Amino acid sequence: MQEFICKNCKNHFVGKYCNNCGEKIHNENDKRISILFADVFHFVTHFEGTLLTSLKTIILHPGKFSEDYCNGVRKKYFKPLSLFLMLIILYLLFPVFEGLNMRLFYHTTHEMYGSFAQKKVSALMAAKNMDWAQVSETFHAKGEKVSKFLLFIILPVMATLSWLLAFKKRKYYYDHFIYVTENTSFLLLWGFLVLPIIMLFLRIIFGTNFLLGDKITGPVILTGMLLFSFISVKRFFKFSIWYCIIYSIIYLGLLVLFIQNIYKFILFYLTITQL
Repeated sequence: MQEFICKNCKNHFVGKYCNNCGEKIHNENDKRISILFADVFHFVTHFEGTLLTSLKTIILHPGKFSEDYCNGVRKKYFKPLSLFLMLIILYLLFPVFEGLNMRLFYHTTHEMYGSFAQKKVSALMAAKNMDWAQVSETFHAKGEKVSKFLLFIILPVMATLSWLLAFKKRKYYYDHFIYVTENTSFLLLWGFLVLPIIMLFLRIIFGTNFLLGDKITGPVILTGMLLFSFISVKRFFKFSIWYCIIYSIIYLGLLVLFIQNIYKFILFYLTITQL
């Protein structure tokens, strides 16, 4: 049989594929225009299939996505971190809610780090010769992007807390990381994509004056998260009903505390230092 030299790694091999790096031997047949359309068709069908399957499973069968993925059933699903990143990008493109990107006034009046934030803002105003309105507007524009991608820090922190709460059922940190990724993906889906769409339809039906404030949307988001957490914990960890309730309440409580204090402090610091 004819021997080939791999153009990628220079390995000598026999056959259609390099046995060292997997690169394929290409010939004139691979340069047909139909090959390009075949690649596009494969990408679209595979992408759409795995994405929709993943989203449908997360919404309709909480915890099954994590359970299947950790048990080795992965081919039909989008990779968890890739799915999470895609949801962040969608959230970035369609910011219906301010969500986690709070206005500068929120940070300067925060109970934990408000005085620190006020000093940083005052120093920036003096150094840049800017007034409050200019700093506030610039801060909000910059924070809009930072706040979305900073969501990634939630995953390792909450996975550690989940492991402490449930290591007897799932001893590997990896399993908790996958579960937290699904849980946080649902938070993005429900709180910042699905709920805003529902509210948009309600405004169309009841008029443009129909508006729900944070005092209503906050509890609605938490109620959805609590229900999702209970069902997903029951399926993924196989806890008793009572411990599912305890786990879900503690998990969501810690998540809220982390987001409201540590996450938003990091967001403020990263954003203000980039102005």
